Amino acid sequence: MSRTNNSIKNLFTSFTSEIIIIFLKFATRSVFINILGSQFLGLNGLFTNILSILSLAELGIGSAITFNLYKPIADKDYKTISLLMKLYKKTFTVIGFTVFLMGIILIPFLPHIIKDDTTFINVNFVFLLYLFQTVSTYLFFAYKRTIIKAHQKEHIVSIITTVFAIISNIIQIIVLLVFKKYELFIITLILSNILQNLIIAIKSDRMYPYLKNNIKDELPKDEKKEIYKNIYANFIYKINNVILNSTDNILLSSFIGLTIVGLYSNYLLIITAIKTILNKFFNAIIASLGDLYSSNNKESEYLIFKVINFFTMYSYGLAAIGIFVVANPFIKLWIGDDYVLSQVFVALLSIEIYVLGIHKKLSTFRTAMGLFQQAKYRPILGIIINLVLSMFLLKIIGLYGVLIGTIFSIFITFICFDPYIIYKNVFKKSVLEYYVVNIKYVLVLGAAGYLSNFISNSTSLEEGFLSVVSQSLICVFITSLVVYIFFRNTQEVKYLKQTLQNYIIKLRKQ
Repeated sequence: MSRTNNSIKNLFTSFTSEIIIIFLKFATRSVFINILGSQFLGLNGLFTNILSILSLAELGIGSAITFNLYKPIADKDYKTISLLMKLYKKTFTVIGFTVFLMGIILIPFLPHIIKDDTTFINVNFVFLLYLFQTVSTYLFFAYKRTIIKAHQKEHIVSIITTVFAIISNIIQIIVLLVFKKYELFIITLILSNILQNLIIAIKSDRMYPYLKNNIKDELPKDEKKEIYKNIYANFIYKINNVILNSTDNILLSSFIGLTIVGLYSNYLLIITAIKTILNKFFNAIIASLGDLYSSNNKESEYLIFKVINFFTMYSYGLAAIGIFVVANPFIKLWIGDDYVLSQVFVALLSIEIYVLGIHKKLSTFRTAMGLFQQAKYRPILGIIINLVLSMFLLKIIGLYGVLIGTIFSIFITFICFDPYIIYKNVFKKSVLEYYVVNIKYVLVLGAAGYLSNFISNSTSLEEGFLSVVSQSLICVFITSLVVYIFFRNTQEVKYLKQTLQNYIIKLRKQ
């Protein structure tokens, strides 16, 4: 199957899977809030962030080894594939025990991270449950999903994930309604995680039986050295990503309290749902990009980069506009006025998701093209800017400061410099064209956002479900129309239209 067909199939399956999972998450969150309240919600967000930071022990090895799998897969070099997976398994085992040890060491410091009174729950026990959930990811076959993804079979993992999401969310809702126990709620997550990884491992063994061969050889030292160099470079990037995504709740809990973490986490659920759907696009194509890169077709690489740059602008721009217009009405409709934050906060959240989208696009290409070493220390600057600026502004303007720190650090350290690295090392072209095009994109999105907000606020529908739906449709229609008017004659739009037409024709012939 061609790269395009694989990407479209993976994208469609992943998209459908995530829509189902998102609805289930919102249903579970609704029950969670009604049964346990905002403090438990804040605790859930806090511990999730802490464990994300502990998972830095993963060192970015997944991305580095996945990149090294592309060529042996294309060459059908099963021995090298098996040796890489063997290295992956050993590394994940070490990582699992390392994360567990760091978690145990952190327990005495939990009271200093949580500002609120925590007598309502055994915090140490709950943290241990979260810790075991994270560790189980590394110790119970999770590494085997990598081989399926590297073969561009992401849709298989998506189907299994969806089935387990349906089962586990239904069980979680039952546990909350019947027992009203937070601890049991987490235990269901642990069991679901272990069983899901086990099923994926069984599936990968059946698809690639050579993985079960007991190979006593090891990778050559020079190959290991190169992999470890890439792991080290990717580790620097991973630190920055974790700081960007996993420290907000920790800072808010330490300086303000669990309640604001709970309120913030409801918006983050919306943001995460949107990012997850859009990131599925990048996850679906990343194996195809790696395969394309191994073919050394520079013109195709450049065209695909421009197409994905356009798609990123449109999809994340639409998401940002939709959040700005619809987020507060949706929160009000979903869980009530008590959980609504200011429109200024929503505006910053909209900017943040667009910036994160651009960052995701660039990091996807950088990873797929194996650009691990170039400017590998640059993310350290991002970490310093993010933490220092966030803590400084948090004391002055509260919640807004955390978002501003994240936005500014991403823009300064990644969005400005990653395009230069990609253009210099991959395309061998001037990066000026990229900057000019993306400035145009932002200006057009600004116009689309203004029109969407103006027309949405001018509608006479009363607050409620129909109002939220109509505002969402207005955002989609206006943004799509404005973007199409300005860019309909570009190479990127023509390529996307032709690809879609070809895929529809193939579906009709089946």
